[in-house]
Amino acid sequence: MKMQQDLKISNIFAFITGHYRAFLYYRPVLRILLMRTHIVEQIQWRIAKMDVDCYTEGSCKLCGCETPALQMANKACDKPCYPEMMTKKEWQKYLKDGKLLARKKLELRDSKKE
Repeated sequence: MKMQQDLKISNIFAFITGHYRAFLYYRPVLRILLMRTHIVEQIQWRIAKMDVDCYTEGSCKLCGCETPALQMANKACDKPCYPEMMTKKEWQKYLKDGKLLARKKLELRDSKKE
């Protein structure tokens, strides 16, 4: 049963996409030439957020995903490790919302000091 689930077209596409992006990502010249900035930023964000052990061991402790290649695919993790890859517009909104939230927290903290 697990084997049938693993062989879904979407999983095969995610495997190919993840490994292709991993190949490009770890070759800076190719990454700059062939990868879109919002994809690179999300990959960096996913790697920064992940458990260090998962990265060094080559697979996620929670879901068993191969790391970091499958984190570079578009699909979300089956566990709450990372969300689906966002479009450029969604990613920019996510970054903007995060910066606004951080700015509000700083303003609130600074106003409490006064």
